[in-house]
Amino acid sequence: MKLIKSLFAIALFFAMNTVSAQSITDKWKEMHDYHELLSKTFHPAEEGNFGPIKNSSEDLVAKAELLDVEKMPQDLRTSKVDETISILKRQTKLVSELVSRKAPDAEIMRAFQNLHDVFHRIVEICQPGKK
Repeated sequence: MKLIKSLFAIALFFAMNTVSAQSITDKWKEMHDYHELLSKTFHPAEEGNFGPIKNSSEDLVAKAELLDVEKMPQDLRTSKVDETISILKRQTKLVSELVSRKAPDAEIMRAFQNLHDVFHRIVEICQPGKK
């Protein structure tokens, strides 16, 4: 029974994060586009399929560059979000550079995991009451 409760709690946590990401991406088209490509490349990499990120790393950088704080919805704009967007852009470039250098998949995955974590940090910061 504890296992079922634990699995339910984990599923609920991920569902809440997904809903939060959706609300942010619903408000900010450029973040929606970035998140869409991030999802299509990160989740396969988690399963050992690095083809999507290797084929799309430059596109991900281009989408990150479009995350201009001037286009960000006003209700999401804070200095903490601005700073974290800068980190996201740098981390996205790092992943792309590792792909270009043909770094080992394990090294790419570590950087990609950090990038993914930064994205979720932005989602968390943008949740109501967490700015």
